[in-house]
Amino acid sequence: MAPEWFDLPVPRWSDRAVTAPLQARARATRRELLLAAARRFADQGYHLTSLSQVVADGGRTKGALFFHFENKSALGWAVVDELHSSWEDIRARIAARGLDPLRALLVVYDAQIARLVHDPIVTGGVRVMREDPGMQADRHKWVEGWRSETEVLLGQACAAGLVTASTDPMSVSSTLLSTVVGHHYLAEVQPDGPSLWERMTTTWLALLPTLAERSWLESWSASGWSRRPPPDAATFDRARREDTA
Repeated sequence: MAPEWFDLPVPRWSDRAVTAPLQARARATRRELLLAAARRFADQGYHLTSLSQVVADGGRTKGALFFHFENKSALGWAVVDELHSSWEDIRARIAARGLDPLRALLVVYDAQIARLVHDPIVTGGVRVMREDPGMQADRHKWVEGWRSETEVLLGQACAAGLVTASTDPMSVSSTLLSTVVGHHYLAEVQPDGPSLWERMTTTWLALLPTLAERSWLESWSASGWSRRPPPDAATFDRARREDTA
């Protein structure tokens, strides 16, 4: 089946500069430890996670852990660094599709939401940034980067005449990010209700007709976007262990 414009780019490791000198086995060990740490951070928090737990979960030794990470802080920073750098890889792959700004914006949000829900590096890294005072700048970088990227794409959509002249990219970008945050909270406290993916799909279906021009809306509606499949957790997790796209 031919790829669709809205297909999700699956996260892949972006630590090649770090792991380039390592043999394949050592590289795999480092990544397994990062995954084990990220899952623990997400499940029980950064401060309650011990290195012994990470070692046990990763099926490695303390010697192997300390070969790669000096201490828990270094391990936490490594998870957060991978969160940022893997997103830069995804951004570049979305940009390479040559989509119009509004379609690119939809793929950006789908990719971010899929990571936020299913990518252990992101779920763990977000909790580290939230709980470690030393990482508040990185937390701001992550949130502001998402908002800023939204504003840029909306500005490009304005310049291309894809949205109404009254659209304010700054206001809409702030509103969209606040909406994601609210939906994420609701999806977590109401696990039997709509998922974050479903909530944002409903948001886009309500919002875009108020912003986009008619011909773009007709093309988008006919593209099958509203019927796109939700992200698959197993695919996202498996991709974290490989260097495939």
